[in-house]
Amino acid sequence: MGQQVGVARAAHVLGVSRHELQRLIHDGDLQTFEGRVDLDELRQRYPSMALKDDPITERINLIRGTAFARRVRETVTPEKDALELQLRRRTTDLNVAEAQLKRFRGCIEELAQLLGDLNREATPEQKRMIMVINSWLLDKLER
Repeated sequence: MGQQVGVARAAHVLGVSRHELQRLIHDGDLQTFEGRVDLDELRQRYPSMALKDDPITERINLIRGTAFARRVRETVTPEKDALELQLRRRTTDLNVAEAQLKRFRGCIEELAQLLGDLNREATPEQKRMIMVINSWLLDKLER
């Protein structure tokens, strides 16, 4: 179902008198619902009648077209303040993660240094254990 307009507005848009439009309705050539006429039905049934460029009809179409886009934009796109808040939170999370990464990297470097120091003075059994630990650590870091 298309745009519904009153009988008087439909007559104006079609460029006919209201009396003539009411005669079409009375004769059963045009359907109405609660005193309103479907403009798409008028276009289909009476293609020879040129629909005027009605500023009110154009305005209605413009409002309908932009209303949906506005609803989508409001629903999908958050407000500027909300975006700024999300950006600040993500920046803070990134800074915390980078600080943790730096601490973890420092711990791993210290562990590697300690294992190297132990390896210099270790027995053959201890050297095998250090090698197993080093292999395990390298395997975990490369994943």
